[in-house]
This record gives sequence, structure tokens and C-alpha cells, in this order.
Amino acid sequence: MHGEINANLSTMPKENMIILFTGFAVLLIITAVLVVIIVRKLGIKSFGPFKTEYNNSSVLYNMNEKIKDIDDTCHRQMRYITDRMKIHISNIFTEINICIPARVSISSAIRFPLYESISNNHFTIELMPERYPIYRERIIDTMKDEYVSLATANKDEQCNRDKLPPWEKMNDQIISCIDLWLKRVSKEVMDACDKKITVYKNYLHGFEESKDDFRAGICKTCIEKNERYIRELKRLI
Repeated sequence: MHGEINANLSTMPKENMIILFTGFAVLLIITAVLVVIIVRKLGIKSFGPFKTEYNNSSVLYNMNEKIKDIDDTCHRQMRYITDRMKIHISNIFTEINICIPARVSISSAIRFPLYESISNNHFTIELMPERYPIYRERIIDTMKDEYVSLATANKDEQCNRDKLPPWEKMNDQIISCIDLWLKRVSKEVMDACDKKITVYKNYLHGFEESKDDFRAGICKTCIEKNERYIRELKRLI
């Protein structure tokens, strides 16, 4: 195969060879010009687009890690708030002479829907005006089910103490605990959103300097989204 190509080239007229190599040189020049145009269009200051892309991808990863840290801190605070709700729930039953095991059970079981809500991790959606009433009602219904189940089991306990009152007698006080919890959780979400905005703004400046419109656009969208969350949560609380 190589022998045939060499033979063909050696027998090719000089004029044809000149045309061939001239065409090849022109093709290289055109390619180089196109690359330069593309580089300028992308706003790359040095001839290292792959390096720039790699650096910005790394920066975006670091930004997302900081956002994740903020979310993790927010969830820890929410769990702390939920733990503290045990006191408020217990205070509701201070005037009721029920068994101690029943007190412990009810303070734990009633908080279960709250812990479950934290695990679901959709607060910035559920706490928005269009979803909040349904979200609140869902928590109340779940808490009612837990309470009724405990009240039914409490009837069979023999400890010479009062039985748990029916849900209809206690629901207003328990719902007030739910509303207090929602208010405190909303404040934590607002604080997290404010911290995220600071992170996005810091990274936005770097992306704009490197003319990375795509990642700069991501930052701007996230800033606007979190600013909206804060506005709506302020109305809620």
C-alpha cells in the first residue's frame, strides 16, 4: 500500500504537486483563522480554552460544595428546633395526670411528622404561598393520626392515671406547636437562603471576569430564586 502511494507521488507532475501542497497549506491557514475567531467569540483571553473550562468547572464544584454545607447546617438547626419542640409538647399535657410512658410516647410520636418533613428536604417548595396551606394541613393530619393511635393504646394501660383526651379537645394546642415549628423552620430557611446569595454573588464575579456566561447565568438564576424565597418567607412569618 505504501509503495503504491510513493509511486503515485513520484510520478505526479510537478504542477499537480504544487497545487496539492498549496491547497493543504491554505486549509491549515483557514483552520487556524477559524480557531482564532472561535476563541475570540468565547472571550478566551489566552489560547487555552480547555484549561479555562477545566478551571471554571472546578470553581463551580467548589461553589456547589459550599451551598451543600449551608444546606447541611440548615438541616442540623431544623433537627435541633424539632428536638426543642419536645418541651412545648410536654407542657401541653402538664395538667393532665397521664402515665409517664404515655407522656414520653406522645412527645416522641407527635414530633415524628416534623422529623419526616426535614428528611424530605423540600422546604423551599413547601413553604411557598401556593403550597403552604396544603403542606401545613398534611402535617396536622399526620400528627392527628399519631395522636389518635396513642390515645387508643393508652386506654388499655392500667396505671391509675387519666387517659389521653380525644384529639378534638387537644388539637388547638397541638396545632399551635406545629405553627410555632413552621415559623422557626422558616426563619432557618431564610437564613440559609441569605448565606447562599452571598456565595453565589462571590462566585458570579469570577465567572463574569472569565466571560463564562453559562455559569454566570446559573449564579444569577440562583440568586433570583433565593431572593424570592426570602420575600415569600417574610410574608409567611
